[in-house]
Amino acid sequence: VNLLIQKHDTLRTVLSEETDEEGMPLQGYAKALTVKVAVRDFSAETQPHETAMAWMQQRFVEPFELKGQPLFRYDLIKISEDFYYGLGYFHHLIIDGYGIALLNRSLAAIYTQLAQGETPSLESPSYTHFVENDRAYVESPLFAKQQQYWLDKFPTAPEPLLTPRYHTNQLLGSGCEVLYLPRNFYNRLNQLAKQHGATLFHVLLGALYVYFTRIAGRDDFAIGLPILNRANAQFKQTAGLFTGVSPTLFDFGKNISFAELLQKINKTLKANYRHQRFPVSEINRAVGLEQTRSQLFDVNLSYESHDYDAQFDD
Repeated sequence: VNLLIQKHDTLRTVLSEETDEEGMPLQGYAKALTVKVAVRDFSAETQPHETAMAWMQQRFVEPFELKGQPLFRYDLIKISEDFYYGLGYFHHLIIDGYGIALLNRSLAAIYTQLAQGETPSLESPSYTHFVENDRAYVESPLFAKQQQYWLDKFPTAPEPLLTPRYHTNQLLGSGCEVLYLPRNFYNRLNQLAKQHGATLFHVLLGALYVYFTRIAGRDDFAIGLPILNRANAQFKQTAGLFTGVSPTLFDFGKNISFAELLQKINKTLKANYRHQRFPVSEINRAVGLEQTRSQLFDVNLSYESHDYDAQFDD
């Protein structure tokens, strides 16, 4: 794990106690950062696996100390002599889902090289390259061109889709409800997509469009779509926070077939993807959203497929 920290500078991100002239928090990279991976032994428990799972769930919601401390944690969980879990958690300030999968494979490669008596390679693209690239993008003509694209898409903010049930100044914890699609049904959705030259993602978006336009009695549907935002091969090998959100407006009315809806969704997404780098925060600011509500959409759909497979030696 400590070699992994040396290899990927995003893991050495530290938030400073200091702020800039405008009071904004500062961050930097520690030249060296060493952590201790705690070993949690549950093998003597009456129900070691159940007890360990409960402990991990509780550990997962422990807040990070934000300033001056690592923004990640690793634990090694022992269930029995031949059964362990490696548990890693990361603050979203420094990494996204794609990046966590990348770190997992990188950790496995380091472990394997050590186990085989080799010296691990610690060469890796620096996240600072993306920071510099992003600054250049903001000052480029492309930034202004993409801004105009999104202003044309959102001349005004769409009407809210959902009504808040309550307002609170309290910090609310996040939760997760799991819904599994039966495999046969999932396969049928895939088959439907293929019949219309679309993808399963398009079908899911189409289902949401049909539902919400009819429930809300309207002809449009705005949704937030998280995007990878890794524009080249180097960025796809860089651990860090790249992901953005594409605010997507589908406004096709209700008098179209589902097949036609899938084609229109596909066309809209292709156009938006060409302009996906423009930050959603800038779109919000450009349409004056900050005075009314926080986002252009009330629903997100995150459709992800990450490669978490990793081989630790044999």
